[in-house]
Amino acid sequence: MKTFFTILALLASMSCVNASSFFPADTTFHYQDRTVVIREQPDEINVSVYRQNEAGDTIWSNKIYEGIFMDDQSVERRYENKFDIFVPDIFKPKSKRNVAASHWAGFGIGFSNMPTGWDFDGEMASSLNLSRSLQYNLNFFDDHWKLGNNGLSLVTGFGIQFNSMHLQTNKFMEVVDYKTVISTSEETLKNSRLHFTYLTFPLLLEVNFPIGRSETIFLNAGVVGKVKTASSSKIWLSGNGRESKIKQPGNLNIRPVTVDLLLQAGIGDFGIFMSYTPFSVFLQNKGPEANQGTVGLQLYF
Repeated sequence: MKTFFTILALLASMSCVNASSFFPADTTFHYQDRTVVIREQPDEINVSVYRQNEAGDTIWSNKIYEGIFMDDQSVERRYENKFDIFVPDIFKPKSKRNVAASHWAGFGIGFSNMPTGWDFDGEMASSLNLSRSLQYNLNFFDDHWKLGNNGLSLVTGFGIQFNSMHLQTNKFMEVVDYKTVISTSEETLKNSRLHFTYLTFPLLLEVNFPIGRSETIFLNAGVVGKVKTASSSKIWLSGNGRESKIKQPGNLNIRPVTVDLLLQAGIGDFGIFMSYTPFSVFLQNKGPEANQGTVGLQLYF
C-alpha cells in the first residue's frame, strides 16, 4: 500500500511540471481493487483513490486517499477509519440495488385463523374475530448459501413473531383446573385478546429468477422453528362510562417450542407469505385443538 501511494505522489508531483503531458483532465483508471481519479486544474492536480466492491464497481462514498499537488507545495490525506452506513435496498435507486439471493429479513403482517387441523369450523376458529386476528413478523437479518449454479440458495436468519388473536363478543380465554378453555362472559366485553410471541429461526430453500439488473422473482419454502417468549389473555370491560382491563392469571399452556411450514413468493422487495403450524398451538390435553394458519404481505429489507 505504501508503494502504491508513493507511486501516485511521484507521478502527481512530476505532472505538476507539465500536467498535460502526463494526464488529460479528469482521468480515471483502476489499479487492483482501487479506482484512481485525477482531476487537473490550472494551478493544481487533485488525486483521489476509492475502494471497489467485489463486482469491480467503485464505492464513491469510501475514499481512502486524497492528494492535492501544486508547484511549490502538496497536501495529502489518508482516510483509514472509514465506516459504511447500511441503507436497505428499498431506499436505493433501482440501478444501485443488489440482486437479492435471500428473502427473510423484513416486516410482514397477515390475517390468522386457528382451525382444528383443516377444520375451519372448529372450536377455536369459531370463537375468533378473523378481521382483527393478526400476525406480525419482524425479521432482523438473514444469510444464505448458494447451492451450485442453479439459482438455489439455503436461507436462514432470525426474527420475532407477534400474534394477536381477537375473540368474538363475550368470548375470552382462561385457565380452569390447569387447562386453557374458551369461556363466555356474562358481562359485556369491549375487547378480548389472546397474545403470544415467538423467537423465529427459519431454514428455507429459495430460488430466484432475475427479470432485470436489480429485480428478481423469488420463491422460497421451508420450516421456521419457534420458541415462545410470552403469552397472555386480556379482556376489556366497559361500564358506567369507564373502561377497565383484566389480565387472566395462569399459564396458558401454549406450546413452548413449535414449527411453522412457510411458503413465500414475490418480486424484488415485496412478497406474500402463507404459514401453517402443523402442531396444536396448545399442549396436548391442556387446551383446545387449534393449529394456526396465516396469509399476509411482507416487505423485505
